[in-house]
Amino acid sequence: MTTTPSKQSPWRARLSRVRSRREPDAPPQRPTLDEIGLRTGTDKSSTLHDFLRVYDRELGHLRDREITMIEIGVHQGSSLRMWEEYFSRGRIVGVDLDPACKRFENERVTVRVGNQGDRAFIQKLGTKYRPTVVVDDGSHRWQHQIDTLRDLWPAVRPGGMFIVEDIHTSFGEDYARTYGTPDGETAYDFVAGLVRSLVAADRADPPADDFEAYFRNTVDSAVMLGRSVVLRKRSHRQPWYRRASVADVTSDPWITDVGAPYERIPAELVDASPAVDAAFRSLTGSGPVAFEPAASAEFTDVLVHGFGPAATKDRKILAETLNCAQNIRRSSNLYRPFGEDRWVVERDVPRRRVPAPEEGRHLVLLKQTWDRNYGHWLVDALPKVGLLDGFVDRAACTYVVNVQTSDAMRQVVLDSLALAGIGEDQVMFTEVGALSFERIIVPGTIARHPVRKSPFAIRFLEDLASTVEPGTDRRLYVSRNGYSRRRLLNEEAVLARLADFGYEMVEPEKLTLREQIAAFSGADSIVGNMGAAFTNLVFSPQQVSVLALATETMKHDYFYDLVCHKQGRYRGLQGTADRSTGQAPDIGSDFVVDLDSLEECLAWLHPEG
Repeated sequence: MTTTPSKQSPWRARLSRVRSRREPDAPPQRPTLDEIGLRTGTDKSSTLHDFLRVYDRELGHLRDREITMIEIGVHQGSSLRMWEEYFSRGRIVGVDLDPACKRFENERVTVRVGNQGDRAFIQKLGTKYRPTVVVDDGSHRWQHQIDTLRDLWPAVRPGGMFIVEDIHTSFGEDYARTYGTPDGETAYDFVAGLVRSLVAADRADPPADDFEAYFRNTVDSAVMLGRSVVLRKRSHRQPWYRRASVADVTSDPWITDVGAPYERIPAELVDASPAVDAAFRSLTGSGPVAFEPAASAEFTDVLVHGFGPAATKDRKILAETLNCAQNIRRSSNLYRPFGEDRWVVERDVPRRRVPAPEEGRHLVLLKQTWDRNYGHWLVDALPKVGLLDGFVDRAACTYVVNVQTSDAMRQVVLDSLALAGIGEDQVMFTEVGALSFERIIVPGTIARHPVRKSPFAIRFLEDLASTVEPGTDRRLYVSRNGYSRRRLLNEEAVLARLADFGYEMVEPEKLTLREQIAAFSGADSIVGNMGAAFTNLVFSPQQVSVLALATETMKHDYFYDLVCHKQGRYRGLQGTADRSTGQAPDIGSDFVVDLDSLEECLAWLHPEG
């Protein structure tokens, strides 16, 4: 039996012809990363390590983007060729010890010759290239893998990847002999600790250090596979800032002379550890202390982070706002991965816009890191008010400060500003967040924490003290046993001996600011447990004599520097930390001082007996 195909209707024929014109042939299927790797001969492919199936899944969204990738470990160039083909618009930077690897360079491939163990070299790569992807296939030495992650993770762009390859070298005694030490921290243990905190979330133990804290705020996910780990960075804004001074950023700052160089006074420590004593000897022998003139200016579009670091719209973070922050790695939602010049934002926090003041008025940035501490507020922040004189009327300004966590410290801020002629209605207490100012004055530098304070700052505070009647007690003992840390445990025995010399005890935290000024400005001999209240030494008379009692690990720098300005006499008596708590001694440890050593120090303090 013969059959005849049914005849196609005219409208169906026309529809078929239209579709054939509109639907081009599908593009040829692109090779997978593993197929490319098999062709170039890399051991990352399925012939050996079999990394590339997972990498393709994790990196596929970046395939056609203009990214920069750093791969540490070039060898025969097979993986460089793979990455060059896979990332069709990417810039590939290879890193290797062997200069011969430069032969693999072309228009999109660069090879940098250097040692993975040279941290400065690795750090420079990060700041120069700001990669989206990093692959560590270098030496496989544990410490190199750990340090490279520490140094390059901050440089990885938001949403980027960091891959640690051949991390199986962390296992086995034979690998330990080759790549590490049997008792050292393995690269796997380091990475696993970071991943543990990611998984534990709010149940995680406190971070081990500043890097781990930063990592927790910036990691999105981790993929662990045989011999390799893939870490993905969160995609929120994480801008980098470069430190610059006010004078670098503006062409028209106002300049204030902050005083002539001042001399270090001779001084010594008793019962100090070799480390504490060596640090002090280095300080006392450091010669005249000089300050550059202070540059201040009014800026537009300034973003103030957290406690006070301020950044311009072109991503310069102003050095004048980094005095205390410069001594730590993390502050105000910022992380300083290495060196002093670069800071990166950790979390994307909401920004509150602060409008410009009315015409003829100004906002002045006084808030800064640690200004909730009595001493740092008095010496590092408050005297900046004086930099306005001759340029801006103090009465025409509103002063931006940090909200204080205690009523007592809030009152200190208000009382100290009142001594400078500034009313409470001129004070703007602001939260610790991200504040965007349309226009604000950034005053210049008057101190370099912890060992340099400008004569300008000291004179400013002495002028404030001149309005307060000095106290009548010439000899003071300053206690801090009302606090919960760094208490002098044998204080009663110390007080009994000091009573023979006519000392009166003060507890500064129970006094108003004016009462503290009065007490210290009337005393020419001061003994006490070092703490923030010792900052009142700035109000003491010239040639004051000071015996500073300190817990075992506490250094003598901040308060010694104040006594240098007074051209006084200084001696430190180091105590022994209380070890009954089972905690390692630190600057918060309670302590006792040796009473025989105290006798020796009192003989120095009062040679007349």
